[in-house]
Amino acid sequence: MTEKEKFCKLIKKYESPMYALAYSIVRNDDDAAEVISESIYRAYSSFGLLKNESAFKAWILRIVHNTAIEMIRKNSKFVELDSLNEVAEKRSGVDIVTKMALHDAVESLNDPYRTVVTLFYYENLSVSIIAQITGASSVTVRQQLSRARKMLKKLLNEDFLNE
Repeated sequence: MTEKEKFCKLIKKYESPMYALAYSIVRNDDDAAEVISESIYRAYSSFGLLKNESAFKAWILRIVHNTAIEMIRKNSKFVELDSLNEVAEKRSGVDIVTKMALHDAVESLNDPYRTVVTLFYYENLSVSIIAQITGASSVTVRQQLSRARKMLKKLLNEDFLNE
């Protein structure tokens, strides 16, 4: 298998976590797609420098994270969701009202809380991997997760109490 084929296979394997991370940061489908494209280009350019293929997921997500943050800094704006229903329908297992409430709550979090929640709960990454991706310490990531859970609990309690 050539290096190009190996790279393409790995990108295909991790396209969903890459998109989820990009979207959680830029909050817009078009911008997320642009982040992914730029990240793939950057990763391919330096793929030969990656020493351990088992570290590919953390490495590519770090590139996606940095590219998304860079895009936000350049654009200096956040774009809100176009359609909550479309996103809620993609997830399964819980009724749509609960999905939408949880999605709204997660989306209302500011970065870095939204990012760590997405990586930890939706992508099932460990605290140490999230720390590598975001460039924060493991202690910081744990604090961010703890604070995010408290914020989500408060938001969801308010949401359901007001119904």
